Amino acid sequence: MEPSPAPVTVPSDAPRYAVDPQASEIRLLVYRDGPLARFGHNHVIVGRVQGEIRAGETAAGSGFRLEIPAQSLTVDPPAARAEEGEAFAAQVSDAARRGTRENMLGTDVLDVVRHPLIRIESVALSGPAWGPTVTARVALRGTQRDLSFPAAVVRQGDALVVIARFPIRQSDFGIEPFSALNGGLRVREALDVRVRLVARRKD
Repeated sequence: MEPSPAPVTVPSDAPRYAVDPQASEIRLLVYRDGPLARFGHNHVIVGRVQGEIRAGETAAGSGFRLEIPAQSLTVDPPAARAEEGEAFAAQVSDAARRGTRENMLGTDVLDVVRHPLIRIESVALSGPAWGPTVTARVALRGTQRDLSFPAAVVRQGDALVVIARFPIRQSDFGIEPFSALNGGLRVREALDVRVRLVARRKD
C-alpha cells in the first residue's frame, strides 16, 4: 500500500504577498527531437501566474499557492525567443504559432476545457529563506506530482522576487509528447520550466 502524499502546506499566519500577474510569468522551453528534428522548431511557451505567497521569517514557515490559467499560455513571443538565445533563434511563422498553441490546448495535451488551471502549491520549504529547496505539488491535466527544486528569493521593501527553474516530464502528467512523420520529428520528453514571480505585501 502506497503511503499517503504529504499535505500541501501554506502557513496562514505568515505575511501574505499577492502575486502580480502582469509582472510574473512561467516559461516552458520545449525542444525538438528525433532524426528529423531539423525540420521542426524549439518553442518558448509563456503564461501568466496568479496566487499568493506566505513569506515567514524562515523557509520552513513559508508557502505558496499559484495558478496559471491555461488560456493565458502564448507560443513563441518574439521577445521571449530572443531572450532564450541561439537555440530559439529560428523564425517561427504565425501559422506555426497558432497550430502549436491549438495542439497544446487541445485534448491530447493540456485539455483546457476540462482542466483550465495549472496549479503549483507548496508541500515543504527547507534551507535558507533566500535560497530554499522547494517541494511543490504540480497539478496538470488532472494529474498531481510532487517536484523538488531550488529557488532564489529576493526581498525588495514590500515586494518579493522569486526565481526558480526545474524540469518536468510530460509522461508524468499523462501527456504523450507530440510526434509527426512517423516519429521522425517529435517533442523531447523533458521540458525546462522557469518561473519568475513578483509579489507585493498585502498585510
